[in-house]
Amino acid sequence: MWDKKKISVHSLRHSLATHLLEQGLSLRHIQALLGHSSPTTTALYAHLTDTTEQDTADTLNRLVGSLHVDLKKV
Repeated sequence: MWDKKKISVHSLRHSLATHLLEQGLSLRHIQALLGHSSPTTTALYAHLTDTTEQDTADTLNRLVGSLHVDLKKV
């Protein structure tokens, strides 16, 4: 029934970081929670998933869609 996988503190930290990122917590806050001195280390922990990639695309599309450029002023 259950796929037996080895669970460790390390894998739980990865899962926590990924879930927090998916819920919209900033990488900087996740870094502080995990006690990392470098954001690079945190980025390795917080894996990009389909959810985070779609959220990023949605945010960028929303931002670009809300831009108003007056070409007469450029």
